[in-house]
Amino acid sequence: MLYWTAEGKTQWEISVILGIAETTVKTHLKNSRIKLEASNKTHTVVKAIRQSELPLFDRLHWLTIEDKQASAIDSKDDLNARTGLRGPSRGVSRPHLEKILQKVDEWIKEAHTPVELFAALDRGCTVLGFDAVMLSCHKSTKEALLLDPTYSTIPLDVMREYKRQNWIENDVLLPHIIGGSRAFIWDSTFDRYRDPRGQGFLQFLKQFRLATGILVPLEDEEGFKSFVSLHAYFQTQFDFNLINAVETFGKNAKKKADELGI
Repeated sequence: MLYWTAEGKTQWEISVILGIAETTVKTHLKNSRIKLEASNKTHTVVKAIRQSELPLFDRLHWLTIEDKQASAIDSKDDLNARTGLRGPSRGVSRPHLEKILQKVDEWIKEAHTPVELFAALDRGCTVLGFDAVMLSCHKSTKEALLLDPTYSTIPLDVMREYKRQNWIENDVLLPHIIGGSRAFIWDSTFDRYRDPRGQGFLQFLKQFRLATGILVPLEDEEGFKSFVSLHAYFQTQFDFNLINAVETFGKNAKKKADELGI
């Protein structure tokens, strides 16, 4: 809760992310003994989380890549046995997912300017349980698709290093955007590639705290590509309902972007 408060999320958004009542969030924050300084408070909270002995990570279902073919790896019980990680994971409370998606859809539909749409995408990303979003619409080259997106909240230092180190040539996610037609889940810790350059790209993501995410290719005219991706700084639960929600989020976002001419 403290992390998301430091990130500027509202108490309602925090309750949605953690799948708890808003009153619980209010009570916890009111009773918290941790005092945050006005400056650099996000760093302070993240450092406290990393130093905590509380287990933060778990996951419902994992995908990995071997020779660029997705394959399922066990369930969370087996994963926990191999990693030693136990405890509640961060993710959207599934019973509320339909209501959350309806709300996000309203925010997108009510957007009348690019700024309003971008705000809706940012809020939608948060309440769906993610930390960063990238929407790229109607691009004709891979450089434009990834380096000149329609909207992105991925930190600038990440994108600068991505461009400086020319990772676009070894981006193992790019083929799933250009040649894929389905949602694709990736994980910078547990995915494995035989190509050392591909594995190096995952290490690059991990270095910048991009733990996992989902990307969805979006339908576009011939010769152009569009996609939406949501990224998480911590391990996140994925199930079919969440995947479908992200796909709907992306389709609605692109539709509104087309309407606004961006």
